[in-house]
Amino acid sequence: MKPLLYSFLLLCSLAVQAQESDLFDVFEESTPSEVVYASFKGTQLINAATNETPGEGVLQFVMAHRFGSFNDDYLYNFFGLDNAQVRMQLDYGVTNRLNIGIGRSSFLKVADGFVKYQLLQQQKGTKTVPVSITLHSSTNYRNARYTDGIDHAMSDRFSYMHQAVIARKWNRKLSTLVSPSVVHFNLVPTAQDPNTTAHITLGARYKISNRMALTGESTLLSNREFSSGERYTTPFALGVDIETGGHVFQLHISNTRAMNGPYWMARNPYSAGNGGLFLGFNISRVFTVKE
Repeated sequence: MKPLLYSFLLLCSLAVQAQESDLFDVFEESTPSEVVYASFKGTQLINAATNETPGEGVLQFVMAHRFGSFNDDYLYNFFGLDNAQVRMQLDYGVTNRLNIGIGRSSFLKVADGFVKYQLLQQQKGTKTVPVSITLHSSTNYRNARYTDGIDHAMSDRFSYMHQAVIARKWNRKLSTLVSPSVVHFNLVPTAQDPNTTAHITLGARYKISNRMALTGESTLLSNREFSSGERYTTPFALGVDIETGGHVFQLHISNTRAMNGPYWMARNPYSAGNGGLFLGFNISRVFTVKE
């Protein structure tokens, strides 16, 4: 009798386990993996690139503006307007993950081309991916004339930036990013100076209302001084994002004047301590050209 009882209890236990397994399967099916979108509202935080790209078939135009510094005869230069710098950018979403673009800056008359690719997307649900990773590379060409009296080769004018933007959206209000970067200049002051330097950008965005968010970023440098005596400072910026329909308006203050990655990241001579601060804004507009 006891063996029959034990067998009956064993069968009941297996049946309960099977039902529990089915229940968990149903639960998992009801909560599928979901990609986390809109970690940041723009493809740029302030100067730094975010993990975001325009959607497939979306054309984006970005106008960036930096007024003159506070210590450069600010009132005489009409609050920095007379010696402002401008950058225009046009980029396109080839796919939902791949973005290509071109730009032109009045600072040293730099023209650039870039590519961004979302290698990994943050996900929640049954399959959790804690961060997103976007690869970003740019090639920059300086058109401004050199004033050192040397007949420079065309290759001297090129610089490059490569980075991985690692971002996480913690909740509906807070998003952060860490971007290890490598910058390379073909031309450096002397042969003893490094052509290639490493950098890490830290950035954050905190949403304070449905249409407004606070932003901030700073970049750490591996090399600050060159044998020629040139010394570069840590770039930083604070700003506010304002969403207005199809536009994202970014108002900010920073200690950088350049707007191309290699220059603001690795060749920034300005310091807040001596008034080297710049008001500026970025404004972006998107157009769907392919449904």
